[in-house]
Amino acid sequence: MEQDPQKLRQRSLALQERGWEVLGRLGLPEIWSGVGRPVLVGSLRFGLMCRPNLDMEIYTDRPSVAQGFAVVSQLAGLPGVRQVLYLNALDTPDQGLYWRVDYEDEQGDLWDIDQWLVAHDHPNAGLADGLARAMEDKLTKAQRGAVLALKEAMGPERALRGVDIYKAVMAGGVETPAGLEQWLADNPPPEIETWQP
Repeated sequence: MEQDPQKLRQRSLALQERGWEVLGRLGLPEIWSGVGRPVLVGSLRFGLMCRPNLDMEIYTDRPSVAQGFAVVSQLAGLPGVRQVLYLNALDTPDQGLYWRVDYEDEQGDLWDIDQWLVAHDHPNAGLADGLARAMEDKLTKAQRGAVLALKEAMGPERALRGVDIYKAVMAGGVETPAGLEQWLADNPPPEIETWQP
């Protein structure tokens, strides 16, 4: 695993640039704006990308399966889209409709694009957007390096949420994989994380 901070940062920036290109190429904000208010959240927004992943939340008066599938059917027909997954989580704590679109870019990398359609009055409406704003404002260069190193060290197989790593680094001062494991053992992540830096 690559641990050189400068190389990790350069790779993250290159992936971030490609992420913006994918977002524009698929027209995600534009295509979802007919259903609700799309908000980019996640690591693309605040520059902590270690893998090809995009996250969006779309706020609407009332999440509609039919409206969501109308959008996703347009995405499914675009070149490079390989798979679409759907989950109706309206009766779970997530209280939303979820679609994941897997998109293969020109370099052959597969991007998983997570899209949540939720109500404006969702109990956690704006939580991810608030986290993104706070991360943009408060993340230091040292913390950015620690987050990227931990994401790289833990790898996708560990299936950690980004917010759990951000919290450990920014609230707990964690810098190593062993420290992260101990932090998570001492501070078990809740199902829905409401922490803000």
